[in-house]
Amino acid sequence: MSNNSRDQLLTVAARAYYANYSLAMVEIGIHLFMALYGLSVFLETSKPLRKGRKRYIAVSFAITALAALSASLEMARYFQVLFNSTSPSHWRELMRADGDNWKYLVGDTSIALVILIGDALLVYRCYIVCVEYWWITALPILTSLSALVLFFLGAHMDNPVTDNAKLWSASTFLTVSTNIIVTSFITFRLVLARRTLSKVLPSADLQTYTGVIAILIESAAPLTVLGIIAAILQHLTGSRFRSSPGYFVCRYFFDGLFYSFCAISPHMIIFRVTTGRSFTKLPSVKDGMLNPLQFAHPTAESSFLQSALNHEIGRNRDPDSERVAYERGLTQPDANHPYSQEKRDSSEDVAKV
Repeated sequence: MSNNSRDQLLTVAARAYYANYSLAMVEIGIHLFMALYGLSVFLETSKPLRKGRKRYIAVSFAITALAALSASLEMARYFQVLFNSTSPSHWRELMRADGDNWKYLVGDTSIALVILIGDALLVYRCYIVCVEYWWITALPILTSLSALVLFFLGAHMDNPVTDNAKLWSASTFLTVSTNIIVTSFITFRLVLARRTLSKVLPSADLQTYTGVIAILIESAAPLTVLGIIAAILQHLTGSRFRSSPGYFVCRYFFDGLFYSFCAISPHMIIFRVTTGRSFTKLPSVKDGMLNPLQFAHPTAESSFLQSALNHEIGRNRDPDSERVAYERGLTQPDANHPYSQEKRDSSEDVAKV
């Protein structure tokens, strides 16, 4: 490869790195929004309904802080490399020498902790759902810890570039495997619970469980797809594709997206829990009584919507609709309402008879 071609390739790699770190700064904004909005909804929720959410609020801010720390240190470190480099070849030398920088070590440790927290959250929710079969959580725990070990080996071992890339590829595949295993376990358990409840209570509305399954799949799908693509591109390091500028662009672009969604995907689950849109306890049937899926707790949002709905009903009061609601026990009767008077008159007639 000629010097001009090598310099052009290194320039593309430098730009791809910069785009990757810029994407991480956008990720910080997403985390801040979900953490602060979830906290505001939590604080506006009545105290009895906050049960089970405090730990999720704490984890939300922990993920935000670690993601912000990692992105900030990486951007500051890379700025110094770009500022001091005089040529593409010099940039490569500075990047290699910067591996022992404390900012690099702290940034990688923060990323690893975010991935560990995300996997721990998934395993914890799997334990909640499959508490009777808690031992099945051993498999995702092993894959998660193995991925963490391989991540550190690839980042800090003094190996050839191709060997480190293979370690990163294996780590990415294991992270994706953890995500797939846990999501499959939870989904299967919820489908089984939905089928059991449908047999016990055929008339019950069980669309809630379908919605929860959809939420789980939506949260897991981006991380799974991006992880598979990133792992394949990492594994191709050292092949003939390495000399292609397009390979560098795709490699670092999908690396950035994958590690961003390692934090965003679990934070999306936390965001739904803190805003009352995800479950905190699996439903069950005990002694013939339904223990409902505990996730749709009233929040400040739902209270506001309910108040607006009640106000609208008050403005457009329909006697027939109120009569139906009263008969179904959905509303309390108004003492001065004609239908309430009608019911009292009927009761008096029956008493006379």
